[in-house]
Amino acid sequence: MTSLTRLTLPALILFCFLALTACQSETEHSAMGTLERERFLLLSPATESLQTLFVKEGQRVDAGDVLLTLDDATSNTLLMQRTAEREQAQQSLNSLLAGTRPEQLKATQAAIHAAQANYQEAVLKHQRAAELYQKKALSKADLDAAKAYRDATAAKVEESQAHWLEQKNGALPETIALAQAKVNAADAALNRQQIAHEQLTLRAPVSGTIDTLPWHVGERVTTGTQLLSLLANTAPYARVYLPATAHASVHIGDSVKVWVDGMDTPFNGRIRHIRSQPAYTPFYALNERDRARLMYLTDIELQDADDLPTGLAVEVRLP
Repeated sequence: MTSLTRLTLPALILFCFLALTACQSETEHSAMGTLERERFLLLSPATESLQTLFVKEGQRVDAGDVLLTLDDATSNTLLMQRTAEREQAQQSLNSLLAGTRPEQLKATQAAIHAAQANYQEAVLKHQRAAELYQKKALSKADLDAAKAYRDATAAKVEESQAHWLEQKNGALPETIALAQAKVNAADAALNRQQIAHEQLTLRAPVSGTIDTLPWHVGERVTTGTQLLSLLANTAPYARVYLPATAHASVHIGDSVKVWVDGMDTPFNGRIRHIRSQPAYTPFYALNERDRARLMYLTDIELQDADDLPTGLAVEVRLP
């Protein structure tokens, strides 16, 4: 081996070591991620069939636009039931508040007169039975029967009079309060069903773009199933994986430079949020040797980046 070769080989090894060290340092001070926008997930409010679709993937919508509807046959039936129950409760309350009609009072008074006449007749029968019993012309059982009839007619008179007083004085405050409570409960049930019925028509919560729409008309979905996702028409932000080694030197509010894939110049960014709980490194963030390191999801606001599409790869050079 010549002297030149002996001098070149150590220099080559040193150069490789320095290059590896530089790459490693750059990796430790970079955060990789993607460009994101606020995403809204619209879930099914009930277990029903998909009735109508008004949008498709990639379509832009405005806030309040109807996106889809679910089958409302069952909801309509429940709505009619709740409406009838509320009307029934209100009519019962109105009857108590209106009091007794004059015709009903007259009928009750007539019942009192009839009960009094029966009582007077029963008193006379009991008196005759007592006289016959004294003369040994009537048995003790017949006398007891006449007495029982007299007492029964007397009770009927008291009952009729009490019923007349109840009609005249009207319902008790407690009875009216109970009827009002039933009306309130029926109102609440009706309002709840009206809200559930309206929720079967899904509207866009914000202006944006339909991102995913995996369902078709006629398919049945269960409560809580994701029906579609909507990307808001807001400024994008960078969501990157912050290495644990750089976490201590980066703070919320810090200004950073963000390189976007396909763009020649970086964008100015400001760190908006750093997750307190770490997550494992995704496969594309670091090399194979470093994938076991913990990372912290970090959101970075970007300036003058409204026109950038969602999903572009980004890189942040950390201080």
